[in-house]
Amino acid sequence: MKSKSILIVNAILVMVLSSLTACGSGPVTTLDQWAASGTASSEFGSSSWAAQQATGAPDTTTCGDYSTAWASLGTGTVEWLNLSYTTPVYATTAVIYISDNPNYVTLVELQDTNGTYHSVYTASPQTTTACPYQLTVTIPKTSYLVKAVRVTIDQTTLNDWSEIDAVQLVGTTQ
Repeated sequence: MKSKSILIVNAILVMVLSSLTACGSGPVTTLDQWAASGTASSEFGSSSWAAQQATGAPDTTTCGDYSTAWASLGTGTVEWLNLSYTTPVYATTAVIYISDNPNYVTLVELQDTNGTYHSVYTASPQTTTACPYQLTVTIPKTSYLVKAVRVTIDQTTLNDWSEIDAVQLVGTTQ
């Protein structure tokens, strides 16, 4: 009798879970993803130090000026890097991997699927000794789907390059 009760409970549980999934209220999946494409206000090179260098997982493992990270054309400027992702998510975290002269990130914005930018982080340029450096921006789960992250760096007090190796977007699909 006990095994029959367990079977009935399991059958009911399967039906409930199936109906939740059919209604779009299924299990929430967290997705960690790396940028698939990138553009920038300027680039030091057409392939080396280009915005495309900030796509995919980090590949600049030591601190310094390496062509495997994005760098702007000039120093002493305010520049932006815009990275797009394959799957739009309700964002909870953005992690910026900075491989040279961190942390001159002054603004992080999320672009929704309608093209609107939403500011989620602002700061003044500051020096940190940690390098490479991971700037983790924790975001209350957005009410909108995010398709891109735009990072602004302010190098006006640096008079050198601040280079970004990768930007990870974390969020849920529901």
